[in-house]
Amino acid sequence: MAPVLPGTAPPASSLSAPLAPAQTVTCPFCQAVTSCAPAPGRLLHQVACPSCRENLLILNRRTQETDVALIDRQRSTAPPSIDLSCRIAGLAVATLACLLNYVLLSTLGFWMFGQITTVHDPYDVDALVLSPVIVKANGWTPLHLAAARGDLPLAASLLDDGAPVDQPNGNRRTALYEASKRGRTAVVTLLLNRGANPNARGKLGYTPLLAAAEEGHADTIAALLRHGADHRAISTLGESALHRAVRSGHLAATQTLLEHGISVNRKTHDETALEIAQHEHDQELIDLLRAHGAREFSQAKAHRAQGLAHQKQGHADRALFAFAEALNLDPDDYEAYYGRGTALLQKNEPDEALIAFHAAIRLNPTYFEAYSAATSVYTARKQWRPALAMWDQFLAQQPQHGRAQVERALVKRAQGDNAGFLKGLQRACALGHVAAC
Repeated sequence: MAPVLPGTAPPASSLSAPLAPAQTVTCPFCQAVTSCAPAPGRLLHQVACPSCRENLLILNRRTQETDVALIDRQRSTAPPSIDLSCRIAGLAVATLACLLNYVLLSTLGFWMFGQITTVHDPYDVDALVLSPVIVKANGWTPLHLAAARGDLPLAASLLDDGAPVDQPNGNRRTALYEASKRGRTAVVTLLLNRGANPNARGKLGYTPLLAAAEEGHADTIAALLRHGADHRAISTLGESALHRAVRSGHLAATQTLLEHGISVNRKTHDETALEIAQHEHDQELIDLLRAHGAREFSQAKAHRAQGLAHQKQGHADRALFAFAEALNLDPDDYEAYYGRGTALLQKNEPDEALIAFHAAIRLNPTYFEAYSAATSVYTARKQWRPALAMWDQFLAQQPQHGRAQVERALVKRAQGDNAGFLKGLQRACALGHVAAC
């Protein structure tokens, strides 16, 4: 029997139509059994009970499609045709997505490998499976590895077999640098006796002496200095071996450098080694540096700052007086000489300014601003030879300085040498100076 729901009886006039016997229905109110004809196209239809006249809602079973009938109908219906161009477009999109993922993953892999080969020291990751690949990518030779490991017999054997003693690796470091960095004094002595250059520079202008000082290897420092290492050498960051040793807190290395005559009052980033030790609150280093003549220059710095303030206000004479006071207190203040030179240019005294700029360069051979200022004077006078000589002198100290290559190229262009100008830009671009590319 069909399920029924109670409802409200319709008016009597609506109940007069006879019902076609199709479904048997039991009234939930009076339990009378009656039959009714289904309404086509409807899920529910209503009829009145003949006995109690209550309105009944009848579920039309014929409108319900069974699962089997639905499946049969779907099978009998032909699937819609799919356009071939849509299929091709879908395949093309999927292929492009795969290629894009491949390119992204490959780029990420090459970048990670580049970081490993550039940042990490091959010797420091020697235990890793990837180490041989990193060593090869960095241009390490067997002599580099032997020097880094302190393997004296192997290093001697390689040298006897004709291995180049000063061949640089990918970071422009020689075997002597790698041995000095790790304090392999016996190998350092062997390499020096076989003709290794104690002043060969790697990236950032670091020499074996700077590397040994940064790591605090006092015996290695002494061996390098005995074989001609230049204690005046500074990196492109402006730091000497003394600055590196003091900044790293190496007392024995600092003492060795001072005993071999390194300048105790030389500045880096406007700081002496004593001021660096004071910032680090290292009393032992402070006492050692003062015992070797280290001085404080706070008053000289104050006068120099006063001179710069006068320059900004356009008072060149007052600025010159302040710079003179600073130089009286600190005769090695190259920045005060530079300030004096710029003040003299404000007074239109280029000859005196050149003297001041050259004094600054003599105190700090890598002081870029002083070279630039002196070159501007020569260029304004169309004195091309001394202008180019200034940049050649600077690049001899800092051969990897891209901006200096650009400045030299600009002098070539002012001279009318366009070919030299383009070559200079190419050198600067190769050194990573983006503005020249």
